[in-house]
Amino acid sequence: MIFVLLSVLVGGLCLAVLRTPDADLRQAALQPFADDPPAARQLEQETGLRCERVVEVPFEDPRPFHLEA
Repeated sequence: MIFVLLSVLVGGLCLAVLRTPDADLRQAALQPFADDPPAARQLEQETGLRCERVVEVPFEDPRPFHLEA
């Protein structure tokens, strides 16, 4: 019984990956660079691949640590 469920799960995952468009897979591979615009620009210059979802992370001052006892 467990073998059948595991087989169905693995088969479903394989189908999901195989049906994903190549452009989406390429963009997923570029996601580690999405929160670093300079790295995304350098990657685009070196490889020609463009990270479409570059995120600008706003700078926030860290809050001081306060321990309440």
